[in-house]
Amino acid sequence: MRLLTTTLILAGSLIAADFSTRYDVDVGMFGKVGYADVILAEDSKHYEMKLVAKTTGTAATLTGERVETYISKGQRKAGKYIPDSFVKIKKTNQKERIQTYLFDHETKTITLTEETNKWVSGTTFDPLSFKLVKTASKENSTSKSTLQTYNEDDVLSAYLNTKQSCNAQQKEHHLLAVGAHNDKKDITLSFLDGLQKTKAEASFSNDTGNIYKLHVKAIDNKDENIEVLIAFDNDGHMKEAMLGDVFWIGEIKARRVYHHVSSR
Repeated sequence: MRLLTTTLILAGSLIAADFSTRYDVDVGMFGKVGYADVILAEDSKHYEMKLVAKTTGTAATLTGERVETYISKGQRKAGKYIPDSFVKIKKTNQKERIQTYLFDHETKTITLTEETNKWVSGTTFDPLSFKLVKTASKENSTSKSTLQTYNEDDVLSAYLNTKQSCNAQQKEHHLLAVGAHNDKKDITLSFLDGLQKTKAEASFSNDTGNIYKLHVKAIDNKDENIEVLIAFDNDGHMKEAMLGDVFWIGEIKARRVYHHVSSR
């Protein structure tokens, strides 16, 4: 799911129009393991972007029907996307966690409200039937805090701002955004050209436009760095993304299967 939620949000990074897109995610020997729907709605002053990523088949069974939802809402100023709020929801058939971030760009503070809902199963003894009866209860908890560090972007607005931060003139951009899987990870986005682009094109289908490389440095020295290649169509929308051979499971690849743009 990390490839699903980290790379598919690039679908809106180089455009200025409403769109609705679906991507399928395939993993080597397992085939299709999930999909993601990405929607962007905007006008000259405001925007809202939503990403919903779901597992399917065996992957859904193994992850407890996992669904991840990301929603960024905010303003557009001088061609830049500035978030007012960011919501991150992770849900399985046993647990749901909702994280809501509110930005105050004037004071450079971000407030986080976190709500956790957990379904707990158990058994009780019914003296009337003289049997053990299965029970289910829901445990809720809520907390509120102010983040120690301020970032002007969330994980969705950061990618919407890619055209300003990473291009043929500025070929590398260090990403740090609220709501990333781990905000402390060293993540770099690189614009590929020349021989690097030619070599990367061999991994994708025909008629690709710009190609980027997303490099995620491992926090633990025992882990490996992650590098994802991302290919855009000539119209500036993400077409495919690929994480090379992973141990014994093979390539992880995301490909666009539906795409509709409504220009304003």
